[in-house]
Amino acid sequence: MSPNNSFLCWLGVVPALLLGGCAVGPHYERSGPVLGETFRFGSRAAGPSLGELDWRSVFQDPVLQGLIGEALANNPDRQIAASRVLQAQASLEVVRSQLFPNLGASLNSARRGVSASEAGGPAATSESTSAGLNLLTYEFDFWGKFRRASEAARARLLATAEGQRLVESGLVCSTAIAYLTLLEEDQELAISQRTLASRRQSLELISIRQQGGQSALTDVRQAEVLVAEADAAMSLIRRQVGQLENLLSTLAGRAPGPIRRGQSFASAKILSPAPMGLPSELLNRRPDLRAAEQELIAATAEIGVAEAKLLPSFSLTAGAGLRSAAFADLFKDPARFWQLGPSVEVPVFAGGRLRAGLRGSQAARDEAEAKYRKAVLEALREVSDALIARQQSADFSAAQARVVAARSGALVLIREQYDNGVTSYLEVLYNDQQLFLAEISQARAQLDALTATVQLYRALGGGWDKSSIPVGRKP
Repeated sequence: MSPNNSFLCWLGVVPALLLGGCAVGPHYERSGPVLGETFRFGSRAAGPSLGELDWRSVFQDPVLQGLIGEALANNPDRQIAASRVLQAQASLEVVRSQLFPNLGASLNSARRGVSASEAGGPAATSESTSAGLNLLTYEFDFWGKFRRASEAARARLLATAEGQRLVESGLVCSTAIAYLTLLEEDQELAISQRTLASRRQSLELISIRQQGGQSALTDVRQAEVLVAEADAAMSLIRRQVGQLENLLSTLAGRAPGPIRRGQSFASAKILSPAPMGLPSELLNRRPDLRAAEQELIAATAEIGVAEAKLLPSFSLTAGAGLRSAAFADLFKDPARFWQLGPSVEVPVFAGGRLRAGLRGSQAARDEAEAKYRKAVLEALREVSDALIARQQSADFSAAQARVVAARSGALVLIREQYDNGVTSYLEVLYNDQQLFLAEISQARAQLDALTATVQLYRALGGGWDKSSIPVGRKP
C-alpha cells in the first residue's frame, strides 16, 4: 500500500473509532431520602421561599448592608474560596486537554567520537542532526476514559464553586447575627445605665433618710449593693461590645476598630419571613447540598475512568522531519522521513492494581452517596430547628414583655409602700433586681427571635449571589 493510500485509510479509521466509542461506567441518577411536602413546624403558605430572597431585601439596615458588602469583598475566607474555584477551573482545563491531540517539535544535534581500538582503525568522529514535528500523538477516547475524567473534574469545579457560595452565605448570616448581637448589647448597656442612675438616686434618698433617722443603715448598705451590681454589669457589657466590634471588623476584612450603628435594637427587624417553600427545593438552593451532589457525580464518573483502564487503549502517532550528517546541511540536502501508525495497548497483568482501583472508586462513590444523604437530612433538621426556635423565641419574647410590665408596676407600688413605712427595703431590693433581670431577659429574647430568623434564612439556602460564580462549559 502506498503512503498516500495508508494515510487515507487511517483518515477513515479515526472517525470510526471516535463515533463507535462509548463511555463505560454508571450514569449519575439523583437519589436521596424521601422528602415530605412541608417542613416540620412549618406551613404550606404559597409564594417564593425566604431562601430565594436577596440578602439586601432581608436585612434592611443600611449599616448592616455595608458591613455585609465589606465582608463579601474583603474577607480572607471568601478570597481563599475564590482562589480554590480558579484552581478547580485550571484542573478542569488540564483534564479536558487529554481529549485533543498533542503537537510538538524537536531539534537534535549530536557529535560522536570513536576510539581507534573500537573502530578497528583510525579514530573517527561522526555528527548527526535532525529536526522534526510530532504532528499527532493521540489516544482515542474509545471507552470514554477522558470524557468521564472531564465529567468528574467539572463536577468538582461545581462543588468548589458551591463551596464559595457556602462561604458567602456564612459571611452574610454571621455578620448579621454579630451586628444584631452588638445592637442588643447596646440595649443592655442602656438598660444598665438607666438602672444605675435610678439606683444612685435611690441611694442618695435613703442616705438622707438614714441621716434623719428614718431608715436603717442596712437599707443604705443594700442600696449600695444595687448600685455596685449595676456598675459591674456595665463593665461586662462594655467588654462584650468591644469584642463584638472586633469580630465585625475582622469579618469585614479590616483591622479591629469601632463599628458604626444604624437603627437601634428596639427598631431592629428582619423582613417578615416569606413562606418556607418545599423541602425538595433545598436540593437546588443550598450550596452545601449542591456541593455534596457534585461530589457524588464526580465519584460516579470516576468509576467509568477506572473501568476504562481495564480495557484496551487505542493510539495514533504521526510525524515528519529532516535528518542530515551536518547541521549546516540540514536544510540544504537533508534526508526526509515521516511516520504514521496506530498502537494498541492491552492490560494483561498489573498485580491486581487496576481492579483494586475500580473497587476503590466504587467504594468512594458509596461514601459520597452516604455523605449526600446525610447532608440532606442535616439540612432538613436545621430548617425544622430554626422554625421552632423562631416560633418559641417570639412567644418567649412576648411573655418577657409582659413580665417586664408587671415587674415595673410592682416596683412602683412597693416603693410607695416603703416610703409609707408599710414594707421593708428588702422588698424594694428584691423587686428592683428582678425588674433589671427581666429587662435584660426581654432584650435577649428579642435577639433570640431575630437570630432564629437569620438562621432560618441560611438553613433555607439564602444569603449568596446566584450569579456570582461562572463555572465553565460541559465537556
